[in-house]
Amino acid sequence: MEKINLIIEIAELIARDISGQLNDLEHETLEKWINYSEHNEQLYQQIKDCDNLALRNLIYDNVNIPGGWTNLTEKLAEKPLRRMLPQFFKYAAAILLPVLLGVSTYWLLNEKSPQTVQPIAEIVPGTRNAVLVLASGKSVNLSNGSTQKLIEKDGSLIQNYKKELNYTQNIAQNPKKSIYNTLIVPQGGEYTLVLSDGTRVFVNSMSKLVFPVAFVSNKREITLEGEACFEVAQDKSKPFIVTIKGMQIEVLGTTFNVKAYPTDDQSFTTLVEGKIKLNSGTSASDIRILEPDQQAVYNPTTAAMVIQKVDANQFMQWTKGKYVFTNQPLDEIMNTLSRWYDFKYQFEDASIRKIKFEGGLNKYENLDPILEIIKKTGKVNVTVKGKEVLFSRK
Repeated sequence: MEKINLIIEIAELIARDISGQLNDLEHETLEKWINYSEHNEQLYQQIKDCDNLALRNLIYDNVNIPGGWTNLTEKLAEKPLRRMLPQFFKYAAAILLPVLLGVSTYWLLNEKSPQTVQPIAEIVPGTRNAVLVLASGKSVNLSNGSTQKLIEKDGSLIQNYKKELNYTQNIAQNPKKSIYNTLIVPQGGEYTLVLSDGTRVFVNSMSKLVFPVAFVSNKREITLEGEACFEVAQDKSKPFIVTIKGMQIEVLGTTFNVKAYPTDDQSFTTLVEGKIKLNSGTSASDIRILEPDQQAVYNPTTAAMVIQKVDANQFMQWTKGKYVFTNQPLDEIMNTLSRWYDFKYQFEDASIRKIKFEGGLNKYENLDPILEIIKKTGKVNVTVKGKEVLFSRK
């Protein structure tokens, strides 16, 4: 049954690919299957080049669905189905193409080479990919790595080069009103952004950053959900303000990391260098100053904030291709890794969540080393099945 489900899944993805209906996640899944083996790639090309798809580019050309069905019904009674395929596609493919392709693809996958169909569910490192939403609402996929130049409606030029967005070039002359872009980084992704003032932002998986194309007021204000590291360009006349759930972080020029996922109970602001001001309310007692190697742990529900001493560099390692964990609960470790490696995890016993571990890994390599470390401690059993990890008591 598992094999049949896999074949059906691939058949549907290829069908949707040919008919131009794949979303980003489906495209990534199909690419993983295609790249898994040379045979998969050859089979994919074979399916796309089948004779009965020769007119696939006519799918969206002036489809008259009611008339097409009438014509099709009449002529099916006169001619064999094989000779009717071009007419069928012309009149009805807009509706039935995914179904027909799915069936034909399933047949090719299952009957011609069942022994070579490989599972696509595996835990792999994330990649540099994101979606940019322009002021007009148009979404631009940044995952293909090609150089792109986009013009915003105020005339600003946005460059995407080597998977880094840059807003510092050809800024609109004397902009009077801020227009905003949104960078959305999915699970298993990351991206780098240079704002119009030269501030560099490393945006982590499952994060959203809302920012102006150009800073036109006396403040540089952006909004973050998720995790990002900021290297803020100095400008004493314009404070840099990051708004997260329940709090504002204000700086003049510094390097710091913010982890504030909507699904987490707490946010973490860690200062590497400089000085930042944290404002969680309206009174002076709600304002705290953070020094280098300090971390503010904030609970937006209770408005409680704790300042603790840390090695700030440890919390910056994700921007340098590493994950480092020091005496952290297993649940926290897996929560961090699952965002980047795009997998699910569960605990057979809730008490396992709190067991603490230490370790690290290169985030662009396989997840196996850190799972092996956890296994060898003898504290828990680790079972990996596809893209799911189960932790159980020894």
